[in-house]
Amino acid sequence: MRLFQKRGTGCGLLVLVLLLLLAGWLFWGAYPFLARHAPVVSDLLVIEGWLDDDVLEQAVGWAASNGVEQIYLTGGPIAVGSYLVAWNSLPEMTKARMEALDLGGQFDLQAVPADKVRRGRTRASARALKAELNLERGAFNLASEGPHTRRSWRTFQQVFGDGVAVGSVALTPTAYNHHDWWSCSEGVRNMIGEAIAYVVELF
Repeated sequence: MRLFQKRGTGCGLLVLVLLLLLAGWLFWGAYPFLARHAPVVSDLLVIEGWLDDDVLEQAVGWAASNGVEQIYLTGGPIAVGSYLVAWNSLPEMTKARMEALDLGGQFDLQAVPADKVRRGRTRASARALKAELNLERGAFNLASEGPHTRRSWRTFQQVFGDGVAVGSVALTPTAYNHHDWWSCSEGVRNMIGEAIAYVVELF
C-alpha cells in the first residue's frame, strides 16, 4: 500500500511539473513560436485575404520596405453576405480594399480565389496559388496574422514542396496586445484555438 502511495505521489508531482512547464511555455514561448517571423529574400509576397484593414496595411508596409513587386492575395469564397457585394471571393474583395485604401499602387496585385471546401481552407488556398504560379523553384513570403502564421506557413510549404522556399511574415494582431495576450479574452481564444489547430494538423 505504501509503495502505491509513493508512486502516486511521484506521478502527481510529475504531472504538476509538466503542467507548470506547459503554463510557462504558453505565457512566454507560445506566441513567438506560433507567430513565426522568418522571411526569405523574394520580390513576391502572398497575403491571406481574410486579414482586416489594419493588419493589411501592416503587410503592405512590410512589402514596401522589403523590395516586393508582386502581391498575390489568397482565400476562398465570401461566406457571409456575398449577395450584397460585387465580389465572389475574399482575395477579390481584398484586392478592391487595397485599391480603395490606396495601398496597391506600387505593386502588381493578383487575386487567386480558391474553391469552397468544408475543411482545409488554407490548403485549398495554397493549392490554388500553386496552380496559378506554376512555380517549381524559387521563393516567396507568406504574410498572416500573429499566431496563425506558423500553421499557414507550414501548409503552404507542404503544398509547394522542397523546391520552393516559403518565408513567413507574422503581422501584429490589432484586437489584442500580443505581449500579454492572456489578459484579453480574444487573445486567449485566438492562442488556444491556434495551438490546438496546429497540434491537430501535426497528427
